[in-house]
Amino acid sequence: MTQELDISKVEACAAWLEESAEGYKSSQSIHWLIDQIGNLSKAMAFVNNQMAIAKLIYNNRKVKAYHALLTSSIANEKYFSATQGKDYISGKLATEQYCFDLCERTSRTITHTMEALRTCISALKEEAKLEGYVNQQNA
Repeated sequence: MTQELDISKVEACAAWLEESAEGYKSSQSIHWLIDQIGNLSKAMAFVNNQMAIAKLIYNNRKVKAYHALLTSSIANEKYFSATQGKDYISGKLATEQYCFDLCERTSRTITHTMEALRTCISALKEEAKLEGYVNQQNA
C-alpha cells in the first residue's frame, strides 16, 4: 500500500499546534487536557507516517540526483569536489528536505506539547489534593 505525502495537512497540523498553545495555558480542566493529549496522539500518528513518507521520497530523489550529477559530470568531463556535489544535490532537493524537516519538527512539537500537558495535569492533580487537604483541616 503506497501512501502519499500530504504536506499541506502537516502544515495545517503545525498551525493548529501553534493556535492551540494559548488554550493550554488557560485550562484548569484535567479532563480537557487529557482529551487534548488524545488529539495530539492522533496527530502524532499522522505526522510520523508523513515523516516516513517524506524521508523515503527524499532519499529516493537524492539517489537519482547523485546519479544524474555523476552521469553529467562524466559526459561533460567536468568534475566536482565532494563538497560541491553535496551542496549541489542539497540545493536540488530543497523542497524534499523542507517536507522532511517540517514533519520532523511538527512531530517534536507534538511530543513536547504532550509532555507539557502531562506536567500540567500532574500539577492540577497535586493542587486538587492540597486543596482537599486544606479543606479537611478547616472543617
